[in-house]
Amino acid sequence: MTVTWRSAASYALTVTIGSWLTGAAVNLFWSAWAGNLGSWTSFWIKNPWQLVFAAAAVLTLTLIRRLTDPMPLWRVPLVDGGAYLGVLLLCAGVASWASGSDAPVDEAFFMASLALLSLQLPSAWLLIFYRARRLDIVLTRNEIDPKAA
Repeated sequence: MTVTWRSAASYALTVTIGSWLTGAAVNLFWSAWAGNLGSWTSFWIKNPWQLVFAAAAVLTLTLIRRLTDPMPLWRVPLVDGGAYLGVLLLCAGVASWASGSDAPVDEAFFMASLALLSLQLPSAWLLIFYRARRLDIVLTRNEIDPKAA
């Protein structure tokens, strides 16, 4: 039993774009309340690393859902949520390192904390749980019972 490519890609796009939009909207609210929309635009819109993160997260989640063995529904958020967080940490760390930061690991974990506070991570976890129940599953040739045919 395996997940179809189309279902895995749809799942990954829903989780990544939905959680990214949630984080951006909450952060926009905070920035508007503080009266500093320039920092929001420079971080969420003009930052090319946001696109790198989105592409890496979609690719990672698609491959994980497509290539991993079937697992109980309660394990999917653990595996995929950990992968999403790992991609977030990796992209934030590489972005900090590329900008010449002295402590890219610290900045990566600071970004993960901001993702938690801006509800990006919690929304990703909820979307993973929601979409995992709706994945299209197909049988592989090895799993088809020859007596049934």
